[in-house]
Amino acid sequence: MAADNSDASLDEFIQQRSDLIALARSIVGSRHIAEELVQESWIRWAGRDYPADKLVPIVRRIVANLSKDWRRRAKIERDGLQFVVSETEESLDGERIVMARQELVQVAVVLSELPKRTLSAFRMHRLDGLTYAEIGRRLGISTTRVHQLLQDALAHVALRIDT
Repeated sequence: MAADNSDASLDEFIQQRSDLIALARSIVGSRHIAEELVQESWIRWAGRDYPADKLVPIVRRIVANLSKDWRRRAKIERDGLQFVVSETEESLDGERIVMARQELVQVAVVLSELPKRTLSAFRMHRLDGLTYAEIGRRLGISTTRVHQLLQDALAHVALRIDT
């Protein structure tokens, strides 16, 4: 059973939205990312059986956790990219280049299996760096649907690459 998604809960969430965005922004440093994380917090709230009278503290905790997780992932990605760049600069041997090209071809094949809209959303987010809201506007869909498309794309790639 999902949380009480009554009009009162939604109204309270909307009233708290600016404070929630400010909280997320203080952690991640970006208003656009903060808005996405606040949107995700509502999705998580709505998908669980939380008591309606605890909306504010629970959603604040969800926003804080999502923001900290995002910041951690961003640091790991930055550090990993920096490692790859420095390792690549140190040793660009033929075998590594061939392996990297093979992996790239494999990923391209897996991505080509995705439905057109899912692939478009994936490209816009991962390659162009667009936010969920920007992707939603371009594709004429909600940010929730964008989130679902991106989850579908990542799940598909993860399943196909691991096999």
